[in-house]
Amino acid sequence: MSVRTFAVVVGLAFLLGGGAILFVMLAVEAPSGSLIPCGNGLGLGFDENAAAAVSPAYVDICADLRQRRLLWALPVIGVGALLLIGSLVASRNATRR
Repeated sequence: MSVRTFAVVVGLAFLLGGGAILFVMLAVEAPSGSLIPCGNGLGLGFDENAAAAVSPAYVDICADLRQRRLLWALPVIGVGALLLIGSLVASRNATRR
């Protein structure tokens, strides 16, 4: 396996992993045992009114969870994109020595 192929495989793995981190749904467990959905890392699927009905603190907790998820997902996606772009831009002759 060439270095270029390895970079493509690792870049795709990082890109897919970052996407999974970003789009998997988040939830907070209330003291009563029920789950309060917080949406995904982008905030899709979050119902602020439903979370505030349980407790106004859950709106802030969900916002913090989404922000932490974004702080993990974006660098992972960025590394994957850089590896893919770098492997596509690299000269084919340079890897066949």
